[in-house]
Amino acid sequence: MASIPRVLVVAALLGVILACLGALLAQGTATRQAATHGLARRSIDELALLAGLADDEGKLLRDQPMAVEVIADGGPLWVLDVVGRAAEQSRWFTVGSSPHLLRGEVIDERGGVALQLHLWRGGWELREPTPRRVRIAAWAAVLAGLLGAVAATYAGRLSVGLATAGVFGQLLLAVDPLPSELFPPEGVFSAWSSGPLFGDAIAAIRAMSPLQVALAAAVVAACLVLVAFDHRRSRGQGGDLGLGWAGIAAVFGSFGAIAWLEAASRGSLLAACDLRFGAWAGWLAMLGLIVAWLPAIRVAREAWQAKPAR
Repeated sequence: MASIPRVLVVAALLGVILACLGALLAQGTATRQAATHGLARRSIDELALLAGLADDEGKLLRDQPMAVEVIADGGPLWVLDVVGRAAEQSRWFTVGSSPHLLRGEVIDERGGVALQLHLWRGGWELREPTPRRVRIAAWAAVLAGLLGAVAATYAGRLSVGLATAGVFGQLLLAVDPLPSELFPPEGVFSAWSSGPLFGDAIAAIRAMSPLQVALAAAVVAACLVLVAFDHRRSRGQGGDLGLGWAGIAAVFGSFGAIAWLEAASRGSLLAACDLRFGAWAGWLAMLGLIVAWLPAIRVAREAWQAKPAR
């Protein structure tokens, strides 16, 4: 491992402190409000389909949005504001005086929040089969990011650090004890598909037409061809890892980054960056992580520059 300037070591220690402080503050009410708003937005879209207000292609089937009155059935006081904002921002509903009621039930526990919306419409009650849940565990992504920084520094490769951060982010969320009545056991793939990051991505992919899917596949294939041609031009030069090893490193680093982003999203670290609800602790944690990674970036850069001289 290359020598690290003392100023970078001090900066990294300061970054660790900032990241840990941000993770601690991200457990507060602002993060819970931002995370619950995301749940309410997705739940309202589903209720619109169940109520016949929208079709499968997301088209409004009425001349104007349905007026609803938002009420809270227990839970913290901020439920009304969060659900009301989500309803106002939707294409299907508008908040006002109406015989149609949008009832929000929220369970707010240490490790997460559960939300279930009920639409009372003309004597009928519509609701999703199961409540939507979100975890409040920003510390998992922060700790995983710090462990990734350590691994990248000692290995001299950023891909190793990204892979480490992704693996530990998923493991920490898996072993974190949560109330069983709020978070029943769930498989990894089920958690990914229903999480804030991949849940919206999967829905968007499903809504794509065959032509759009073909175009996306063509773009990915073209990128792979360009990478192969670029490697062919640099083959035999100093520092050449070989296409196989370079590809493996890139794949592991990419999957690690995606896994860490998924953990940060599912653990509400990204929700803690939503300034609309006064959630700023996530930005403090992100700043701390960036500073903590500076020594790893310095070591990886020096290792890369030293390869041609071998």
